[in-house]
Amino acid sequence: MYIDRPTGLSAGFHAHLRHAGVPGLVHAGDQHAPTSWVIRTHTHDVWELYLQVAGPSTRWTVAARTWHVPSRGLLAVPPGVPHAMAASSTAPYHFHFAALAPADILSPDDLHPVWRQRQPFVINDAGSMVTPFELFLREVTTHHPLRAAGLTHSAALLLIEASRLADGRPPGHHLAMHPAIATAKRLIANRLADGLTVGDLAAAANLSPAHFAEVFRSEIGETPGRYRTRLRMERARLLLSETDLSITTIATELGYSSSQHFATAFRRETGTTPSRHRRMVTGGPATRS
Repeated sequence: MYIDRPTGLSAGFHAHLRHAGVPGLVHAGDQHAPTSWVIRTHTHDVWELYLQVAGPSTRWTVAARTWHVPSRGLLAVPPGVPHAMAASSTAPYHFHFAALAPADILSPDDLHPVWRQRQPFVINDAGSMVTPFELFLREVTTHHPLRAAGLTHSAALLLIEASRLADGRPPGHHLAMHPAIATAKRLIANRLADGLTVGDLAAAANLSPAHFAEVFRSEIGETPGRYRTRLRMERARLLLSETDLSITTIATELGYSSSQHFATAFRRETGTTPSRHRRMVTGGPATRS
């Protein structure tokens, strides 16, 4: 296995996994791309998943058809099907990708029919893919004990979540949680950078803002704003420890107006700066801002 960093990207990597010791894995990556970065026509002998983490909707040509992939959308391309971006993006964008063979990773009983039909598909609301994708990419980029097992199980989780979304069923609710709060939690987690207000969340949950805030605090034990800050800090720690993204890029991805605003919030929550936190967990030099 080896990792390269394609030129022309704002940040990111491309990991080649055929020799990682796990059947079914071909490659994976996490890339922040400028508007000039366009993915040209290519094919693979396995499925390829593209998750648009942030940025405007992108247009793709897959099997002679144009597909629109929104932010937090998933494009799945089957083996042997040519695909490419149909045009450059209107703004910088961020995406995860993975090329893998579901039949080699999942048991026959767990293999969803979508992986046998070999038809491309797009899932517009695939925000629930972010966490399993990040877990998988963490195993790709770090050498932990039991690495092969970590790669195998995290790849399986990635495919399981994609299978559930392809099935078209709504996400399950926690049995003990008010359904409006489950909806709000999912929205906050999927749109950390959007600065959703209590009014926005209440409208999505079909409650008045005052009633929504009261129910949220009762169910979760903190305000929606505090809950969002906590999720932002959890993601900030992950990005600082597992990626080489600049502090400014991380601040933008998390919805902060500037790196200084992000650093202030991070220090208030953790007692240290983003740069110092990165040095502590990676043992590396000071990072670029």
